[in-house]
Amino acid sequence: MANAADCRIALASLADVEARLPGPGTAWLTAGEDLRLQGIVAALRRRQYLAGHWLLRVMASDAHGGSPADWRFESDADPRPRLRHVDGRGLWASLSHSGEHLAAAIASAPVGLDLERPRKPRDYVAIARFLFSPEEADQVGATDEGAARERVFHLFWALKEARGKRGGEGLQPSQARRVTARAAEIDTADAWHWDLADGGCVALAAWAGARIECTPYAAPGGAWRYADAD
Repeated sequence: MANAADCRIALASLADVEARLPGPGTAWLTAGEDLRLQGIVAALRRRQYLAGHWLLRVMASDAHGGSPADWRFESDADPRPRLRHVDGRGLWASLSHSGEHLAAAIASAPVGLDLERPRKPRDYVAIARFLFSPEEADQVGATDEGAARERVFHLFWALKEARGKRGGEGLQPSQARRVTARAAEIDTADAWHWDLADGGCVALAAWAGARIECTPYAAPGGAWRYADAD
């Protein structure tokens, strides 16, 4: 049943979640989910979609009771994912995936979650100048080339994505450049990140004072506050 956490995050592999799926069928999906699934052609993306939507149901069931099938996705004009229990209780949710890995969050208020893992090298400074605030882009450029720069870039990228998901507008470059993420104390932060062993990271955008539980990590690697860029 529910504990003190306002927001719960889980990191999992596709294989682990797929092993918990309720059989080969998709009867547990809502009509809206099933329609969207039918439009997904890529095999990996279909696996990510099914596993992510089941993982959120399992998380809701573990934290707030009922069976996973009792929690249903809501479909309306709001693009942000939400789950509704058959008894009327609701939760906000967010999903992210990268290859064979998933990240999922459920919360009592709107949240955004993003998972970033290492990929082939890119011109991180050029991308940062286009998408990040000047302050963030300067930090990317000032970091030594290689793994260290890649880690800083992915951190700010994940924080941008998470904020866009929280608000429902997504990652829009013109808006993203006007907002900067600055290191903050835990009690004033409205975003957090967790470093992954392979050089990737997970970022969560929530609200100040949120109580967070992240499986399998005990504590975040850093706390952040979104502010207007100078």
